[in-house]
Amino acid sequence: MKALEKLNNVEKGRLLADLLPEELPSIILFMEQETKNFLDNEAEIKANWKGTLVTAQFWFTLVNNIDRAIKKCGNRLYKNHSWFADQLFDSYDALFSIYCIVEYSSKEQCNTKLRQGIHFFFGDEPLILAIVNNTSHG
Repeated sequence: MKALEKLNNVEKGRLLADLLPEELPSIILFMEQETKNFLDNEAEIKANWKGTLVTAQFWFTLVNNIDRAIKKCGNRLYKNHSWFADQLFDSYDALFSIYCIVEYSSKEQCNTKLRQGIHFFFGDEPLILAIVNNTSHG
């Protein structure tokens, strides 16, 4: 096995799925809710977007990509760990997926083992602070 710092996001996503497969439906449900929240509030979020390295336009490209992947792949995302990792943690799309799971890790409904796994593989700091300040997460 590779050292943690040598793992790419797809490999980290796959390990998380392999270690905690029972949590995948909850993760994917939260990601679906996040994509809906962003898409439903796109105009407001774009209007309030703070200067970051990531533009609002680029961020919404990622949101749409993940939304399409979840709708296209459905149940396969939590039944097949390779699909989960390849569809949600590959390329720049991983930025939104990581944002979602780190956000999920701060929620009460997130199981302790999953929270620890997310923090171990992906950290515990929000990726885009401006987004956290401009959306309501329930």
